[in-house]
Amino acid sequence: MNRHVQLAICVVGIYFSFLYWAYLQEKLTSSNYSNSSIDPAYFKSPLIIHIIQSLFSIIIGTIYITTIGDYKPLLNNFSKSFFNLYIISISQTISSPLSYSSLNYVDYLLFLLTKSCKLIPVMLVHYILFGTKYKKSKYLVALIITIGVSIFTIATSSSKSNKHNNNGNNDQIYGFILLIASLLLDGFTNSAQDIMLKKDNSINGGCLMVGLNICTFFNLLIYTLTFTDQFNYIKTFVLNNGYAVIYDLLKFALCGAIGQIFIFITLEKFSSVVLITVTVTRKMLSMAISVILFGHSLNLSQWFGIILVFAGIGLESALKIFKPKQKDKVL
Repeated sequence: MNRHVQLAICVVGIYFSFLYWAYLQEKLTSSNYSNSSIDPAYFKSPLIIHIIQSLFSIIIGTIYITTIGDYKPLLNNFSKSFFNLYIISISQTISSPLSYSSLNYVDYLLFLLTKSCKLIPVMLVHYILFGTKYKKSKYLVALIITIGVSIFTIATSSSKSNKHNNNGNNDQIYGFILLIASLLLDGFTNSAQDIMLKKDNSINGGCLMVGLNICTFFNLLIYTLTFTDQFNYIKTFVLNNGYAVIYDLLKFALCGAIGQIFIFITLEKFSSVVLITVTVTRKMLSMAISVILFGHSLNLSQWFGIILVFAGIGLESALKIFKPKQKDKVL
């Protein structure tokens, strides 16, 4: 299949899956699930969210690799790949709960802003840990997209603040620190996945997805059962407030699992920088949907931010279309 067609299919899959996933993410972390008009009930269990997401990703990913028959290389070389998978899974295991926890302290738009700036830490980690060198145009594209995302979100005047974020500036600083830590871990995770797919012939995108989610699932499950009371928390939450949060959790996990298939195919066939470019623009659309559905407002500065982001993506596409056809070790 033509590479442009492959990329187009992956982009459509990522957009459709994760736009609804992002809507459910904000709903899960900011909606009042209480059956009472007096006492609000906000769901605060990031570990449970991530455990369910990992479980669904294992199931959907296994169906995918079994269907296309891409699991045999991993089974034959599992001991060789396991150590690398487990190291990456530790970073992934820590990162996701940190980012979900930050939503208790910062609003969703700031969350999306910070998570949308992955291009720079991914390229930075690639350069520092793996010695990858990029063309200057890559840095220019990363800078334009990041500035555009920053302008879009900073310029947002939210008419509906996070209802459970009333703990003052100290809590906001703490939430931002959690986000930065999560972003740096994401940079390592994406870069390490990229290198593993390029250098380990025994693994492909689907197997990487399943392997990482198996490791992450058991890491989180052991930690949650040993050191937290979150399973009792969700049981009590559902008994007091009904099953609406469970339905949202299941839909959220299913969308995330399907989206992950397209993410890992993109990572395998292209690179982490291409993937981050796609996911950043998806986050821009998620922010626009958040503004519309959750009572935020758009202004001229935000439109300028949107134009900058898509200008960056357009520049990246133009550079790929018109670049000389020659082998180059610089990405």
